[in-house]
Amino acid sequence: MTKNLRLTMKINHWGRARQFIKKHPSAEKSLRLWKRSVIEANWSNFSEVKRTFNSVDWFEGAIIFDIAGNNIRLIAVCRFDLGRLYIDKIMTHQEYDKGIWKERYKKQKH
Repeated sequence: MTKNLRLTMKINHWGRARQFIKKHPSAEKSLRLWKRSVIEANWSNFSEVKRTFNSVDWFEGAIIFDIAGNNIRLIAVCRFDLGRLYIDKIMTHQEYDKGIWKERYKKQKH
């Protein structure tokens, strides 16, 4: 038996989704469906994420999921080597379009 066998992904910071659902109860079903798809996945790179969710983007090390018909954007960082997906931020499409979230991921230039 292999020591590094990983059957599913683990989601960290699901509490951020719960907080979003409190503010936007209509998002619950879509976020729970997204969660189920993630925990059943066994990704080793972004291409595999893209096969699971065709409407997903990569930005400066973050994965941006379009959820609920592009009404919700969930930004996460995935440690493929650890089998962990860390939820960083969840926002409405309108909040996402403001672009404020991008500051966190911009590479520092020296």
